[in-house]
Amino acid sequence: MSIFDEFERFMRRWQKFFEEIERQVEEDLRRFAAQPEAGGGKPRYYYYGFEITMGPDGKPVVREFGNVRQRPDVERVEIMDEIDPLTDIVEENDKIKVVIDMPGVEKEDIKVYVSEDGKTLTIDAKGKDRKYHKEIRLPAAVDPNKAKATYKNGVLSVELEKVEKKKRGFEIRID
Repeated sequence: MSIFDEFERFMRRWQKFFEEIERQVEEDLRRFAAQPEAGGGKPRYYYYGFEITMGPDGKPVVREFGNVRQRPDVERVEIMDEIDPLTDIVEENDKIKVVIDMPGVEKEDIKVYVSEDGKTLTIDAKGKDRKYHKEIRLPAAVDPNKAKATYKNGVLSVELEKVEKKKRGFEIRID
């Protein structure tokens, strides 16, 4: 067998591989288009992505974002009205910074809330054709009175100051 024959076999295998991928994508698109409408009408967009990071135990952590969800109980996807935006949480010594990708809305459309206990951050936004919702369990309690938020070029940045850890009870002086 010549090198040209081997190359030809190799190319046929790759062609079959890509034909199979194309077939699967077309099948998924057909299934996608046949979905029942969510919330009274199909969204004008499908927003999906995932992020892979390394967890503290050295194992990869996959986080999905967007408005497309695979339902575990059935073999179909669900299109949500609200987008679960891509979110990064950076914890520093005395601060927590949350960065959220939210293009397509105006600053006035965004509402940011911190729970009473200072441990949950909730973001809601409703623009002309996009809605975002994200509830984030913070790694530490924060002081909502010292929170700062900015929105620029479709990116919301929220900077939160951690609450100082209180000592357990009161210290007793030793005589």
